[in-house]
Amino acid sequence: MSAFLVENRTINKILTQLDRDVRRASTWAEKEVEPKLGINCNDPDWKTKLGQKMLDLNQLSLYYRYGDTQKDLPYQFQTVPCSKVQAFKALQCWIYQCSEGSIPEDSKLYEFFEHVLIPQWAEAIVILTPEYDNAEWG
Repeated sequence: MSAFLVENRTINKILTQLDRDVRRASTWAEKEVEPKLGINCNDPDWKTKLGQKMLDLNQLSLYYRYGDTQKDLPYQFQTVPCSKVQAFKALQCWIYQCSEGSIPEDSKLYEFFEHVLIPQWAEAIVILTPEYDNAEWG
């Protein structure tokens, strides 16, 4: 496997969709997102702060893979137009690029995205397909 540092645009896609979800379900954000990620979704800069954590984790993965020294790369969130499917694919890319070393076992950030958000987004995407709608119930 080769690993690389994802573009800020990749993280922006993920956080754009996550922001939509947080605004749509504030109770879910309070119960799931905030405690598991250690962020406050009422903070106007929460997406930039979370994006910085995501970028830093990706850099740590590169360190585990290649021994690359971590740089102090700044991240600034920018909303990007994207569908839930595009955000889901960006999330899968980021997860893959962060899967080196002990990150999958030790990172709460990785765990949230891998075990909470990916299954939720996958289910939401499938439910909206015509095939699901036309499938027999039971």
